[in-house]
Amino acid sequence: MKQLEILIGKLIASRIGVHFFFCLLFVLLFAIPVLFSSNNGILAPAFFTCLFILACTYTGRWCGKLWLSGGVQAAFLQSLLLGSVLLSLIGATGAALLFKGSIPRYFVEYLFVCFPLVVLFVFLGLAVALVRNSLLKQVNEATLLKEQKESELRLLLSQLSPHFLFNTLNNIYGISLTQHQRVPQLLLKLSELLRYSIYETGERFIPLKNELLYIQNYIDFEKIQTSDKLTLEADIAEIPDSHLQVAPMLLIVFVENAFKHSKITRRDKIFIAITLRIAGGWINFSVKNSYDVAALEQMQTGGSSGIGLRHTLKRLELIYGKDYFYSAHKANGVYSMELRLKATKL
Repeated sequence: MKQLEILIGKLIASRIGVHFFFCLLFVLLFAIPVLFSSNNGILAPAFFTCLFILACTYTGRWCGKLWLSGGVQAAFLQSLLLGSVLLSLIGATGAALLFKGSIPRYFVEYLFVCFPLVVLFVFLGLAVALVRNSLLKQVNEATLLKEQKESELRLLLSQLSPHFLFNTLNNIYGISLTQHQRVPQLLLKLSELLRYSIYETGERFIPLKNELLYIQNYIDFEKIQTSDKLTLEADIAEIPDSHLQVAPMLLIVFVENAFKHSKITRRDKIFIAITLRIAGGWINFSVKNSYDVAALEQMQTGGSSGIGLRHTLKRLELIYGKDYFYSAHKANGVYSMELRLKATKL
């Protein structure tokens, strides 16, 4: 029994097996009315008719594949015409013999019957080949588009970690010159952050609670750097559903930018507010931070790339499509951003 199942599985997996099972099923369905009828004399004609229909259909399918191969229109027309004529002759001969028992007497009569049937089923096979080819092209294009999007997403994500590491090492270097006692704590926190970004962000979506834990670790990391200079307001609601997911390393970019831009200032204090709410199937995330207008303009004039934000906005477009809303504005020395994401679940 197990060997039979393996054999059937191999047949189904192969293209020949699929066609074999299709033809077998077609013959069986065609034969059922005949077997249940009281007239056993029509069994052979019915079987011949069934095979004749299959031959016409597969001839049309073969002609369709010949046409789709390109540059063989003449060969296609010749094959179509020749196949139709041969099938009509075979059909008329077989029908005259099986139904009437005399080929010379009834051949012409059945030829006029068979030719329209041949044309009908040949073009049915041709239509099947064209529709199948169209569907395969759509599937291949969708697969290619998906692979391109995934490749672009992997590239964007791979560029975010070096971007974060570059900014962080610059900060640690600056602190090591004046407050070297903080460096061991910073390096320990940095190792935790890098472990997450390298080993836990391989999936397209991860649990939202994991991303929020990473954000909290990043905030702790920044607190060590900023010491008492930071005024932080974090209002992150409890996650009502542990199955809620978000794209990895997405929300953190806005938090990182808030710290980065707020620290470029001559003020004694910097201000950052982070809010997250889940409502109506949406993740509502917002960040506000103080900034020094003159210092920020000087940094932008110096050629700051803003690679993290650009890549993140591109990832939002690729992953969420129309299921997100992003806005940002500046007013009175405060930079505010708002992001709404359609919540997904495991």
